[in-house]
Amino acid sequence: MHNLIHKYEEEKRKLNELGQRSLEQEIPLSTNEALQAQSRRVDELINQMYQEKRRYSDALRLNFCLGGDVVSFPAWFIQTIQGRLDEVSARIERQSEPRQAFEEERKAFQALFASMDIARKPEFEYWEDKLSLKHSVLYERLYLQGLKDGMQLANAFAAPFVLSD
Repeated sequence: MHNLIHKYEEEKRKLNELGQRSLEQEIPLSTNEALQAQSRRVDELINQMYQEKRRYSDALRLNFCLGGDVVSFPAWFIQTIQGRLDEVSARIERQSEPRQAFEEERKAFQALFASMDIARKPEFEYWEDKLSLKHSVLYERLYLQGLKDGMQLANAFAAPFVLSD
């Protein structure tokens, strides 16, 4: 993973240099073949990093202490938690309050790339601000939902277990 990150940073730097040169030469970004090819390389590295991260998270084993013994959560439990995270993320994106931040980010992104001219730096900075706000709203909601789920889970583990016929 470390090698992928290093390679990604290097390829991203090359992409930025190509983009800057293209802007200085007043070549539209959308017609610069070298820039487009470099962008595809960066996208591929992002996909590889995501796949690598997923592979590590699939192999993740969470441990906890139960009466002094270290116990691992079973794979189905970890998959359930991951599914819950995906479900909560989707629900947060549909809620009205966070939805406004997501809509603002989407509109800012569309305005930025309407002409594919990154030279319009104010629009780019505006979009970056909206993207940052969108992520902070999402992470805040995920954190709060995680606290709620954690409390419910702890309460369920602490409750007396009764077998019924």
